[in-house]
Amino acid sequence: MSITFLIVMFFVAVAAGFINVVSGGGGFLSITALLISGLPPANALATNKMQALGSSLTSGIYFLRQGRIELKNNKWVFITTFFGAAAGTIFVQFIDPTFLKKLLPGLIIGVTLYFIFAPDITKSKEKQRVSFFMFSFICGGGVGFYDGFLGAGAGTFYTISYMLLLGYRIDKAQIHSNFLNLASNTSSVIFFIAGGKMMWSLGLLMFAGQAIGARLGAGVVLSSGLKVIKPMIILVSAGISTKMLFDMYF
Repeated sequence: MSITFLIVMFFVAVAAGFINVVSGGGGFLSITALLISGLPPANALATNKMQALGSSLTSGIYFLRQGRIELKNNKWVFITTFFGAAAGTIFVQFIDPTFLKKLLPGLIIGVTLYFIFAPDITKSKEKQRVSFFMFSFICGGGVGFYDGFLGAGAGTFYTISYMLLLGYRIDKAQIHSNFLNLASNTSSVIFFIAGGKMMWSLGLLMFAGQAIGARLGAGVVLSSGLKVIKPMIILVSAGISTKMLFDMYF
């Protein structure tokens, strides 16, 4: 690997880390760059999870230190997300995810339309529709499993789950989404390491880039979250769905 290649991948990771924290979806940028570089898909997926851990670990610690994560209630969601992602990471090694990839653009387009046309999502709905116990299995187990299995847009699905099921305001939902990403990324990295697919030098370099991008993004979420998160989610979700549709049909 040349110095130029490593520098480019480092800055890709910085950008992806920023996007991950502010809106989710940075993984599409990093995994695309890894695949274009010529890495085998299994190695690219493993290395992508390693570098993504840089953003979720940095933002998770930052938000915890700022007292912005409700740890008492969400610790069980964290645990179920960890095990859900573990199951998904194992399952994807035996099942072809082609069907889910075809279904995904429609789901992400639906999320995009929700954020465009929903009423004021900068305010808390103040209506919790399910208990934290149920939420642990619906969001932690369900979305966590998907995150380990395929992962595309998982951060946005965590965010919208918090908003629709627990009534969290959009910035609070995005902060807790990053907390769950820490659980799923940690779980996936453990199982990918066990499988021997990790590209350590590249993964650790991009881990550092993601950490820098995440710290910048975390500051933006706390200072300008209500103004930035919604348009970022719409922009990134539209870009993700467009890219997936293009890859499928062209």
